[in-house]
Amino acid sequence: MRLQNKVVRNLRDQASVLGSLVVGVVVWQVIVDYGIIPSFLLPAPTEIVAAIFSSRVNWWANIFATLREAIAGFVLGTALGLLLAVAVTASGIVRKIVMPYIVAIQVLPMVAIAPIIYILVGFNDLSRIILTSLLSFFPVVVGTATGLADVDVNLVYLLKSLGASESLIFYKVRLPNSLPHLFVSLRIAITGATVGAIVAEFVSSNIGLGFLMTTALTSFNIDLTYAAGFILTVIGLLLYGLVEGVGRASMPWFRRR
Repeated sequence: MRLQNKVVRNLRDQASVLGSLVVGVVVWQVIVDYGIIPSFLLPAPTEIVAAIFSSRVNWWANIFATLREAIAGFVLGTALGLLLAVAVTASGIVRKIVMPYIVAIQVLPMVAIAPIIYILVGFNDLSRIILTSLLSFFPVVVGTATGLADVDVNLVYLLKSLGASESLIFYKVRLPNSLPHLFVSLRIAITGATVGAIVAEFVSSNIGLGFLMTTALTSFNIDLTYAAGFILTVIGLLLYGLVEGVGRASMPWFRRR
């Protein structure tokens, strides 16, 4: 009975989300059709869908280019973030030395960092992946470090009194405790990676959804600009849902709490 109620509740929640989406699209269409907002400023949903299917754009090539940069930057940023999180948790000296630089990189706008990266690395895929990773690693560092450090001190003292090593405490206590924080950070990081890939393509690229949006906007093809933005939104939602699903599957014990 409890499982049945949970299924019904989930279906009701999904229906509410879908219903609100349908209502929003209908209202959007009506607003444009009646001229409340001109279509050259906000194309109707039907015009955006028509732009997707009627244009001669190679959508798959542009989608693949953006996905490649976003996922590669996400993986690189996550790996770097995990290493830094372990380092700053294990050593107070490392934390005091490294964290100011991490924060400084994060607060600098990407448009200020991009020229430096392009000068050092060149105008290529690697430079765009590095830029994308810079928007991914910060939440992973902060979230994972918080999870590794925020453990029950009494439990740590108990294990040490029983002769447990620091590595055993890390794998049995700190690492499981950090997983909820890690996956929250990864959900933020994957959205940051998607944004980073688009911004990197704005600055320097000849393919990708960001490049497509830039060229469409400069040629005043508003329908195509919104179409690329719509596809980008769908990609971002799918990536976010994928990371969230992996997190749920990896932490069944946390979901039941």
